[in-house]
Amino acid sequence: MTSAKPLFYKTVIPLDSKRHEALRISRPIRPLDYARDANVIPALVDEFDLAMAEIPIAYLPGADCPSAVFVTGSAPGTNVYVTEDGLWNGAYVPAYLRRYPFIIGDVSDTESVLCIDESYEGLGEAEGDRFFSDKGAQQDPLTNALTLAQSYRDAAVRTETFCAMLRDLDLLQPATLDTTAPDGSTSVVHGLLIVNEDALAALPADKLYTLHEAGFLKAIYSQIASLRAVSKLLPAVASKAKAAGKKSA
Repeated sequence: MTSAKPLFYKTVIPLDSKRHEALRISRPIRPLDYARDANVIPALVDEFDLAMAEIPIAYLPGADCPSAVFVTGSAPGTNVYVTEDGLWNGAYVPAYLRRYPFIIGDVSDTESVLCIDESYEGLGEAEGDRFFSDKGAQQDPLTNALTLAQSYRDAAVRTETFCAMLRDLDLLQPATLDTTAPDGSTSVVHGLLIVNEDALAALPADKLYTLHEAGFLKAIYSQIASLRAVSKLLPAVASKAKAAGKKSA
């Protein structure tokens, strides 16, 4: 398997019916505490339309290709969407968080296997749902995790294709996301890329058709529309939202 560690993953190991026969998974008391300090979280192109009203979407520059991200905090080490109780403050939870602690790993060029972050707080042998039966058969929690991890991987490939097209069409520009609340508080996020609307409008018809045929044109406009949600990165706005969430709980 690759040695690179994706965001949040610390000790990634393949799941094995013999080695992990008694392994169980349960929900930690603070389930999303691990994401508390992440001000950007990987995003899938399939999610843009679902999340655009709640979470700003942008791109991070990369050596070969930009990557799509949800912007969840105005500075490194901040995430206004994770509450003090380690819960998600919003209706849409990014697929990257829903997939964790599972991930598909490559054993070879042709073989992959479901892996798990062994450091995940909810793993143990005393409490929770078992991954395997006494006879080594997959149980529902593992089957569901595999389905989600495979779907995520397929969508990640589409997202890479999408981002490569944005790069090749020269549609991205550096951007600073900033907003000011009525009380004067500000939120500023540096080092991002967003779609250049002038460049998009100037695209020849055949290039626009290529984006449409690939199913990516709607995603472009969803990303642009998501920037209206940048005000949610303001601490004052986040505090009010969290307080309202506690009252309704």
